[in-house]
Amino acid sequence: MRDIATMTISVATRTFRVHETNEAVMSTSAAVRRSFSLPSARVLVGTVYGVCVLGFIAVFVADILFNDKDPHRSEGPIESMIGVSVVGTTALVIGVGSALWLIRTPERARVGAIVLGALSVLTLVVFWSGAPGLLGGCAAWLAGLTRGGRPLGGAARTAGIVGAFIALLNIVLTAGGVIVAAIEL
Repeated sequence: MRDIATMTISVATRTFRVHETNEAVMSTSAAVRRSFSLPSARVLVGTVYGVCVLGFIAVFVADILFNDKDPHRSEGPIESMIGVSVVGTTALVIGVGSALWLIRTPERARVGAIVLGALSVLTLVVFWSGAPGLLGGCAAWLAGLTRGGRPLGGAARTAGIVGAFIALLNIVLTAGGVIVAAIEL
């Protein structure tokens, strides 16, 4: 038997109270619950746009400046800059515009998270444009997974988790591609 009184654990800004009694306590292995917090929606979506769209455009500009190849060649840097900027910026406008409109109520946010999460999966075909990451980041925002959000449950939460994964994966893959392209110049 253990005789333990009430104890208070303070972590960051939250306070938890743990009540223990004089009853026999069975010892079992408790699963360790690890969690992390995504940055705010502005930071997440801004980082995806900066790395996946602006980063690629910077590589194409460097290709034009430091290469002797024709920039107007088929699938050259000028064509690629136009493609990445148009598709990436369109995804940014659609994602952020719809998220700002849908975030007002939890019901709308739930539907928006599912729709944008599905769109982030469907746009994986054009991963080079940053569209999947931008739409996935907006899905995570609507699902309340970003800092300061209202967490939703069910399918919206699942879509937000998938969207956040796609956003972070898109950043990693694009950053790797930008580094490899810069090394090859």
